[in-house]
Amino acid sequence: MARFLPLHQPILEAGLPLVRRLEGIHARIIALEPAISRLAFAVYQPQNDLLSTYVSHNSSGRSLSFYDRRLATIPSLVALRDQRQCRVIDDLKIDLSPTTPHSCWLLEQGWCSSFTLPLFQSERLLGFLFLNAQRAGVFSDALLERLEPHLELLGALIQGELAAIDSLRAAVRLALHMTGLRDPETGAHVERVSLYSRLIAMELGRRRGLPSDFAEDLYLFAALHDVGKVGIPDRILRKPGPLDPEERRTMDSHVIRGMDLVEQLITGLHLVADPKMELLRAVVAGHHEKLDGSGYPRGLQAEQIPLEARIVAVADIYDALSQPRSYKLSMPEDQVQQILHEMVAAGQIDPDCVNVLLAAREQRQAIAAAYSD
Repeated sequence: MARFLPLHQPILEAGLPLVRRLEGIHARIIALEPAISRLAFAVYQPQNDLLSTYVSHNSSGRSLSFYDRRLATIPSLVALRDQRQCRVIDDLKIDLSPTTPHSCWLLEQGWCSSFTLPLFQSERLLGFLFLNAQRAGVFSDALLERLEPHLELLGALIQGELAAIDSLRAAVRLALHMTGLRDPETGAHVERVSLYSRLIAMELGRRRGLPSDFAEDLYLFAALHDVGKVGIPDRILRKPGPLDPEERRTMDSHVIRGMDLVEQLITGLHLVADPKMELLRAVVAGHHEKLDGSGYPRGLQAEQIPLEARIVAVADIYDALSQPRSYKLSMPEDQVQQILHEMVAAGQIDPDCVNVLLAAREQRQAIAAAYSD
């Protein structure tokens, strides 16, 4: 007699966000061992040595803090990377000494045992998978053997997602090179805007309960916000003085040019079904829109402008004001803040984004110092 059974969650379904796939795999892991209350992946950014929560699922219902540290400050994880080893801690309260910020963070979360697995793509460290349990001694050799296929699947999904983003960024660089066009912005400017955007997104994401990968994806895509400027002539792009009305119209056209270029790349790389591409589209299309409708190219207002575009807009404006350009000197910090507050009062830029960025004084200064033109 034939039997008909319901399908399991389609973890491999095209277009399913990584966090949903992680939830599905976590459910299967919990079926093997209910005490494993958290499954997370922290992504590693080698250009600034940051290790940050990318996706995380917690079955206990308790809110957990977002993890964000420089890998160099975590000797135990550096050792796992260098020796290409995984690690089991059977009893965190006994085996872990609170001598580093990383150890203190782990103990504060209330877990009793943990399993850590570094993920690599060839020789490149992608980040670390973390499993945490509410009982000591959970991660026996027998359980780890049963978990292995689930972790291999998750590792493959993570590798695929990060590879797609890397491919898009590489395609942009290749397009610039093949067409003989140059990146109009310095690498330092791009990195500052990306890190300022990430800084804002992390705090707003925490306040608004956004997915943990929002800030990291925005960091990656903010670097492409002005990609359309590659089609703007040098005589306009690098003009040392104010632009005349015709030149301004040409300059403003970089948003439409950027949207067209990104769409071609998304189609060419078969990333149309990837939900993260909506974030990229929003950043490129909306980072010059203003809340009062006075921006371009579509004159969007208020909540019509996606949060990611509002974040990048504030980060870009702050950097443009605080750094020297070919046509101007840098402004003092108090003057930069005054202008931002005036733009908020005029209803042009997002006040939450501005307040978060200006409140993070030490982080802003560290970013500016680390990535100077």
